[in-house]
Amino acid sequence: MGMALRVKCKNCGEYYEIEEGGGFTFHLLHCDKCGSSKSVPFQDLGDIHLRYIKGLGGPYCIATAEQDKNIQENYPGDPIDEDEYHRLVEKFAGACECGGYFKFDAHARAICPNCGSTDYSDDIGIILYD
Repeated sequence: MGMALRVKCKNCGEYYEIEEGGGFTFHLLHCDKCGSSKSVPFQDLGDIHLRYIKGLGGPYCIATAEQDKNIQENYPGDPIDEDEYHRLVEKFAGACECGGYFKFDAHARAICPNCGSTDYSDDIGIILYD
């Protein structure tokens, strides 16, 4: 599950959001250099995602349980584990414009859209999303 953290810039008072995590049908990766995000829908991953689902012991999530069961029972490809899946998804996501790479373990680096400051208060609010 993903979340959007509502923050306030300590420099200029601007409110903005920082997104982390993915959802039921996509991953949200961040650049390991600049922190910008890239959404990677499962449908765009094709066989990479299907092979991962094939190797799970159950559904990826409740929302996709029926579809996942069908994949596990009928998809003819070889399963892959989570480490291989993450490696392949990161390769698929590719490079960021800044020269960094989109990774599962990279975090968003919050930059105020108004003044460019990275100093913010993160106790404003949180929104959980799928």
